[in-house]
Amino acid sequence: MTKHWGGYVNITHPKESYDKVLNMCNQLEDPGDEEEAEEREIVRTMCIKAFFLLLAGLTIFANKNSKNVQLIWLTALQDLDTVREWSWGGMTLNFLYSQISLTTYRRLAPLVVT
Repeated sequence: MTKHWGGYVNITHPKESYDKVLNMCNQLEDPGDEEEAEEREIVRTMCIKAFFLLLAGLTIFANKNSKNVQLIWLTALQDLDTVREWSWGGMTLNFLYSQISLTTYRRLAPLVVT
């Protein structure tokens, strides 16, 4: 049985991106005009998306090596208004069950929780 997983990226890139966007967000001042207010909103949204990407990839849906983030989260985070409507508990339980079932294959090492 072959399982096909989506693409992933090493965690260092999302961490660096989050740090960069967070620094941009922290340097923003109160907007003086409408254009600056729009820029501020864009940077804040980028910061929130980067944080959610790290949160999902490193804590809630971390695989056993915790070095990669699945890219499926990039498409899921396109619309932040729907995040509060997600079934976080159900998704987490599903992910945990799939990780446990992966450990039943003899060729894989057991899942270690730290």
